[in-house]
Amino acid sequence: MDISLSDHEIRTVLARLEDIPEDQRTESGISSGAAMEIISNVSENRQVTVPAELLASLIQTAEQALWKREWAARDNGLAVPEFVTRRQAVVNQARSLLKNNTHEND
Repeated sequence: MDISLSDHEIRTVLARLEDIPEDQRTESGISSGAAMEIISNVSENRQVTVPAELLASLIQTAEQALWKREWAARDNGLAVPEFVTRRQAVVNQARSLLKNNTHEND
């Protein structure tokens, strides 16, 4: 398993390891399972900075791709696939976050 963490993420992992109560630690320290769980959690929840213009373009491209699938289903009298609905919800969430963040920075 290849895991790459930034300096900030490493400090976060170490802080969380330190927060484990001493009575929950094994005799030799912290179990590898607990450490890997913390590392996985930190790496899965990492945040990245993306220029707003790039994110807006990616949102638009994703939305257009989903529209094609949505309308292909509708044109054939089929229900819109669930994965299209789920992905559209993610696109809407990203658009909302972008809009809110852009207004906060005005």
